[in-house]
Amino acid sequence: MHNEIFSKEVDALYRALPVPLAANLFNALIIIFVLHGHIADTILGLWMGANILVLLLRFANYYKFRFSTISLPISTAYNFYMFGIIASGLLWGSSAFYLLPDSANHAVILIIIVGGMVAGAVGSSSYRPESYIVYNLLVLTPFAVHFVVNNADASWLIGITILLFSLMMIISSKKFHANFSEVILLQLKQQELLDHLKEEKYYTEHLNENLLQEMIEKEQYQTDLIKALEEARQASIAKDAFFATMSHELRTPLNAIIGFSQILIHRPDTPKELSSTIEKILLSGKHLLELVNTILDFSKMKAGKMELHYTVFSVSELCKGISIIVEPLASKRSIQIHYPALRDESLRGDRQMIQQILINLLSNAIKFSPDHASIEVRYQPDLENRFSICDHGKGIAKENLETIFDPFIQIYAHNNESLKGTVLGLAIVKEMVQAHGGRIWAESTIGEGSCFYFTIPSNIT
Repeated sequence: MHNEIFSKEVDALYRALPVPLAANLFNALIIIFVLHGHIADTILGLWMGANILVLLLRFANYYKFRFSTISLPISTAYNFYMFGIIASGLLWGSSAFYLLPDSANHAVILIIIVGGMVAGAVGSSSYRPESYIVYNLLVLTPFAVHFVVNNADASWLIGITILLFSLMMIISSKKFHANFSEVILLQLKQQELLDHLKEEKYYTEHLNENLLQEMIEKEQYQTDLIKALEEARQASIAKDAFFATMSHELRTPLNAIIGFSQILIHRPDTPKELSSTIEKILLSGKHLLELVNTILDFSKMKAGKMELHYTVFSVSELCKGISIIVEPLASKRSIQIHYPALRDESLRGDRQMIQQILINLLSNAIKFSPDHASIEVRYQPDLENRFSICDHGKGIAKENLETIFDPFIQIYAHNNESLKGTVLGLAIVKEMVQAHGGRIWAESTIGEGSCFYFTIPSNIT
């Protein structure tokens, strides 16, 4: 079992290798571009040449492992991989002693690039824990030492920050490896189960001595199938739980990028031209974090780990907040959104979740409505607290109304033309509504439009 796990870990390392190799070359070219004129061309040329040599050796090792007809022993392949990652780590770590320019701004860019490489390596080098730890320490330790022993004002703070970042990445890599090992164990157990089922099937197919014996064997076979289905169900639950609990590990590198970007933006010594670039990094990081959160929230819902935070809030204030978000999208296409006339109606539930339900449904309605159309939002305050969002779009075919709330289902019109709806948005909406004890459904007439209804019962506890 240990050898099988080790073999799969080494195979995963090589499968993930092309991306970090490409990123390594790309980052090296950026550094050459940024430091040109600030570091001697001879040093930059030698450093770039050494980088290309290491990259070629690592790529040749990758090609030999993945495509050569002569297979290497797995331990030898792993030793070659470690040799490559140690060489790369030494090359990048040693740059702290000869690539750091006198310009503080260019030094910050170099640190950001190096830190980004170390953070990105969590997903490509953590399949074996020691491979990432060695790379992390070889790259970041020289930079941390350089700034700690530097006599410049407050430079030791940068060194301490680099050390803390290094520790945080190592902890994330260990959690990544632990979860990956659990997945491998599940795969091996499932394979053992499949092999066992194949053996049982072969055995039953060759038992034809008499009818009674065949019946006995078939009953045993059915029992094994039931057991296999139960184990497969448990494996599926474990998979959902795994993705739900990975939220922290996936968000950590993104939060680090966002946090460092915010620190750099608010530094008084950061030049304006650099602030614009850092702001783009910050906005891109936040956008990527939102995409990750959408997938992870859906996984957490399916795993039963999404918690509701009940409060009593004004429906009128809720609609005002939603209009601020969706009105710019609607105004681009001259679409009018009519909200219900409300007074002091209040609702008890998870305000953020209910707001997200309405934003998702309104965004779909805007997307599927023609220009200069109108959308009606209605609210009926009663025990069920029914909301409705009606548009005047193409409409949805009747046979598709039962499946549009299923995950990864595309919405189609009456002519089977894809309306390009989100494959998770309506599924997440359904989970949020059901979490409140409510229900959701849709009605549609081809050529006239669609109405989506959902309820938030008042008697929820």
